Amino acid sequence: MHEEILRILVENEAQLIYATNRAVEKGFDSLRKEFRHFHYELCTNEKIAYEMALAGSYTSKRSVCLVSTEGLYEAFDPLMSSAYTGTNGGFLVVCVQENDVETVPLGPFAKLPLIVTEDIDAFRSAVAYGFMISEKYQTPVIIQTLPAEEQPSAISRQQSAISRKTSSAERRTPNAKRVSARFPRDPNRWAATPKFRYQLHRELNEKIEKIRKEFEEYEGNIVTVKTKTGVITDRMSHLEFYDEDGSMLKLATVYPLPDKLVGSFIDQMDVVFVEETYPVIELQIADRSKVHANKIHASYGREKPEETMYGMKVVRDKLGSASAINMAHGIKKLEPEKKILAITYEDFFFHSGLPAFVNTLYNNSSYVLLIMTNKREDELKGVLRGFGFENYHHLDNASEIERFKDAGELTVLLCRGIM
Repeated sequence: MHEEILRILVENEAQLIYATNRAVEKGFDSLRKEFRHFHYELCTNEKIAYEMALAGSYTSKRSVCLVSTEGLYEAFDPLMSSAYTGTNGGFLVVCVQENDVETVPLGPFAKLPLIVTEDIDAFRSAVAYGFMISEKYQTPVIIQTLPAEEQPSAISRQQSAISRKTSSAERRTPNAKRVSARFPRDPNRWAATPKFRYQLHRELNEKIEKIRKEFEEYEGNIVTVKTKTGVITDRMSHLEFYDEDGSMLKLATVYPLPDKLVGSFIDQMDVVFVEETYPVIELQIADRSKVHANKIHASYGREKPEETMYGMKVVRDKLGSASAINMAHGIKKLEPEKKILAITYEDFFFHSGLPAFVNTLYNNSSYVLLIMTNKREDELKGVLRGFGFENYHHLDNASEIERFKDAGELTVLLCRGIM
């Protein structure tokens, strides 16, 4: 699924790549026939992948942590600390957006440079540029992109609005010098106490301002001025409509915001609409007197009705991996008469659902847990038996869930697919 993304990373001399999605393994094996200079591992979870890649960057290697946008939130602890410690080698955090969850809010929150792309040429440019920024300023760089199979639609929508020319320089594979592993001894940086954290925070603020100036010249930020009404966005795919005669500032470098570029665009407009899901761009604009945000794609409106399925209230993983288990247990304890169906996925269950399930089992909960499986159903059954739990059932299709809506005890259903 991500083979083109992997190829671009390897062509840009990434030496260490750590991922969590088993689907990328085939792509890695294919690239191994052409390239010998990289090492990859499939990690148990995103926190491990992030820490492994970060350790590689500490030793001056070009490293990549390849996760989903949702998965990066599972690596929050090392992500925040790495903003302070920085890196020695280039370190890219490549996040593939597979659902509605975005990493865009993490840029300003963690004070890490963030670049957004939605087509393969833009991603190619962002990887080369991201490594340059990371190595020059010794900081992790986050790149958010789309899965390869979703990129053609994004390209066609963008090209209908803006004719984007990719120069040969952008396509050229950098010839980065491969370096031997070297970890400089500096306890004040790598194991900083609060006194030194204060100094690291000051240095981080200075880095961000220097990177902001770099972002002013990034070729991925595209300006088109035709009228006095303009749109600022980080993705063309956000727009439900777009007039080719309109003015547009498409920003790839979302954080830190290139203030001069944005300010110059706004000065030429009478009205500016900011189109984004989370107001990262809007919150960084100092003078918002001309800005009308959330007008094109408003995030407010009528609330969605409560999700139900086969007579049961549905609880999904909205707070984190396998969070549905604890949420279902909490609701069931407060409203014992309510019929609860918790839905999670096998990877989420292995990632953080095990202690949650043991807790609900110990406390005699009685909800129904649906685990969507892929290839690890036998492992799941073995784990459940190891807990002394036998009330699990395999479903051939989702319609069989209805049989268990009146279950008066904790029940686990295993069904292959996505829901």
